[in-house]
Amino acid sequence: MSDKDTNKEAKALTDEIKNAPKPEDIAAAPIKVEETKKEEKKEEEFAPIAAPAAAAAAPVVDKAAADKIAAEQKAVKKAQKEQARKQAKIEKKAKKAAELQAKIEQCPKDYRPVSTGQFFWLGILCLLPAIGFIFTILLSIGPRNKNLKNFARAIFAGYIILIIVALIFSLIATLVMGQSFADLVWPFVQFFDELGKAIGL
Repeated sequence: MSDKDTNKEAKALTDEIKNAPKPEDIAAAPIKVEETKKEEKKEEEFAPIAAPAAAAAAPVVDKAAADKIAAEQKAVKKAQKEQARKQAKIEKKAKKAAELQAKIEQCPKDYRPVSTGQFFWLGILCLLPAIGFIFTILLSIGPRNKNLKNFARAIFAGYIILIIVALIFSLIATLVMGQSFADLVWPFVQFFDELGKAIGL
């Protein structure tokens, strides 16, 4: 055996001796094992108590956060729904107005609709004392729009009916009271005479 081999064996034995466990470690090994077992046992005993407590604390935080997120999502959905409803309402009104305008444009000019405001103010003008009667006659023959003509003719027909009713009551009053017909009709004659002077006839 050479010196080289002898040195190798000696080195290997030295390493073995260094790596071998010391007597104090061998003596303390069972104690460490027992301590480890005791710690594991304690952890096992406290695990059922600690786990629900941790589980209970975590859901409270998670539930509060989840409720907040759910409330925010609900508010956003509600706002979106309200916005969509308003938008649909506006679109419906716009569509209806566009359809109405299209129908109006399809009408001939002689039959175009007249607004409520126009009818109202024309009615006020037609019902003015003295001037209203003349305005009604002019309006019933003047404009091209048939709706305005028919409106003025309806008011003119009302004037005619009122005049006829007034003449009938005057005739009855003449027969019953004994007054002459000329006395009853005279105020009307004066009225129309003044009206003619006012308009330059």
